[in-house]
Amino acid sequence: MARRSQRVNDKDPTSGDTHVQRSTTDSNVGSKHARDEAEDAGDYEEADDDDAPKRKRKRSKKAAQPSAESSTPSSSNIVVQRPESSIKRQRVPEHFRKVRGKLGLLEKLAKDMPLDVILEIFCYLEPRDLLRLARTSKDLRGILMSKSSENIWRTARGNVEGLPPCPVDLNEPQYANLLFESYCHVCMRSGRCVIILWNFRMRSCRKCLQTFPKVTDSHPLDYWEIIPQEYVRLDITRRNLYCDIRNTEIEQRYKAEYDALETPEDRKTWIGLKLDERCATEQHNELLNDWVRGSLQNRANELVALRNDRKAAILDRLEEIGWRNEAEMIMRGSPHDDDPFSNLKSVRQPKKLTDHGWRSIKNGLVKFLSDAKDERIARERTLLLSHRVTLARETYNGIRSKSDLRVPFPTNGDVLCDQVFRTFIWDTPEDVYLKVALYRSKMLEHLPAILKEWRAAADQKLLAIMQQSRPTATISDLHLATTVFECVRCSNRPPLYYSQLFHHHCCQDRSIAPFDSLINTLPVYCDGPWTPLPLVFSDTHSDIARRLVAACSLDPDTATLQDIYDANPLFECTPCKRDLHDWDGGRLFMRWPIALAHCVQCGHDELSHPLITNHLSEDEKQNVLACEPSSTSSYTSPVCCVHCHEEASPCELVKHLKTEHNDVVDFPDSEKLQALREHWYWNPYLPLMHMGESFRYRG
Repeated sequence: MARRSQRVNDKDPTSGDTHVQRSTTDSNVGSKHARDEAEDAGDYEEADDDDAPKRKRKRSKKAAQPSAESSTPSSSNIVVQRPESSIKRQRVPEHFRKVRGKLGLLEKLAKDMPLDVILEIFCYLEPRDLLRLARTSKDLRGILMSKSSENIWRTARGNVEGLPPCPVDLNEPQYANLLFESYCHVCMRSGRCVIILWNFRMRSCRKCLQTFPKVTDSHPLDYWEIIPQEYVRLDITRRNLYCDIRNTEIEQRYKAEYDALETPEDRKTWIGLKLDERCATEQHNELLNDWVRGSLQNRANELVALRNDRKAAILDRLEEIGWRNEAEMIMRGSPHDDDPFSNLKSVRQPKKLTDHGWRSIKNGLVKFLSDAKDERIARERTLLLSHRVTLARETYNGIRSKSDLRVPFPTNGDVLCDQVFRTFIWDTPEDVYLKVALYRSKMLEHLPAILKEWRAAADQKLLAIMQQSRPTATISDLHLATTVFECVRCSNRPPLYYSQLFHHHCCQDRSIAPFDSLINTLPVYCDGPWTPLPLVFSDTHSDIARRLVAACSLDPDTATLQDIYDANPLFECTPCKRDLHDWDGGRLFMRWPIALAHCVQCGHDELSHPLITNHLSEDEKQNVLACEPSSTSSYTSPVCCVHCHEEASPCELVKHLKTEHNDVVDFPDSEKLQALREHWYWNPYLPLMHMGESFRYRG
């Protein structure tokens, strides 16, 4: 007859099989623990007949039941027999599979710990904690959901700062569920459900909020004013889509109560009570809204404090390895912690920094700061070079503006691409500050040599273009009044004289001529190197100019542009004469170079549209000149002073000559611009058609 160990009997008064089954099914005990207890039980099973014959038994994969026959004392012949239930692997529920540590400790707490200790612990918790504890085991739920535990809930509610008292229509667990649980009370889906309908005592997700009926005027109830309503925003994509919604369940309950009342006096009294309840509820809702806003703000402040503490701890760790200054440089560039470093996931976490956490983020932060340092150095160098290029460009433009613009000048791109200034700008150490005076002295020192070399090369390029039509042309022919080029890139192919070629925008386009790649990488604007690629010699325009020069009694082969400006002839276009009854009627007169632009624009030829000059009598000429516009009336294009080359409008030029050059200018009786022709010249960057204007004589 088999005996049981006294230790096993003391441990469990029930049978061995029952004990093993309970051990394996209990969620608090693992399978290894169950096997250990089964093995202990098997070790203490002994036979009652010592004289029984010895028999060697085979090891079975399936554990056999205890036998009355005993085996030999030799350890090699002992067969450990385990109950079948002890080796069956229990299936762990899926929601417990990833839980670390031992399970079921709260159940032991409820069973083994004294009740007064449990209640004392509960007094230090909050309602949300009690609510979660009540859902962990039946024993804890029985304690917390009993009517006698109301004082525990009230004490826990007092642990929440500023929380309003429980309303009369809710008990403490319901109140805690409404405040602290974030699942939707309609679809029961858990998540971030932040919409609380206080009048309905429920939460709703954005999707379920659309299912509530809207309040309309089509509900003629006698007690409509007591029905709870909520003013909510149904569509977050539209700014002002707010409306009142109602709860059909509450309406049905109110209707049942109202219909159960028989007399009008009872119904009137019931309506009054409900009105008082609704007023009290709305007042309590205001307190709840204030508490929710305060809680959200406190939580936001708490998260900000945690983030700031974490960032400060990270900065202290970075200081130990020499990267704090770089992080502070990044933060200094953006206000309100909206910088790349503060927005890093490893920095922005509202979590205290631990040694393990620092080791996990250290390498990533160092790499980020190293890359940021390289970008900062490159960005600072780009800004420094851009500043230097800008100062050099402005210095050169200032020098050029005070020079005679009729003389060819290279663009600022040509000057900045010169090796002298490239070395000066790019190779000067970054810690050396280059003053404006240093730029100017550098320009004045090297510009003469640069201009001499560049002008010679530019003249040779233009001469090569001109010789394609006139092989015998020389450098001096570029300055003739009959030498006219045109731009093939411009749609109207305007006529251009020698001095205009160096100011025409198509000849300074950076997309045409190759430009310095170093300057191209900088966020600054510079003119491109001057190029004659868009230019061609115009035989048509040159022939028109030749006829006009000959009409002025000048030699077309030797007359320069300055010669015709000095002659200042007055041309008349006889075919453009209009009837005096028209608002713009009369004879059309013009000066040079408007005469050339007029012929080019109208397509005049020598036979059908001739321009004549030197055909007026002295009296008639005076009458025509009296109709010529003055400097203050219609001239708006800028002109340049011959003496100081300052640019000014025609009206300002007369004042400028009086104030600045009164000692060298002999003012005639007339202050018209043409009377002072020798003291000014047209700005070469203007097209010919803007260098003055034609006028009509109605005599």
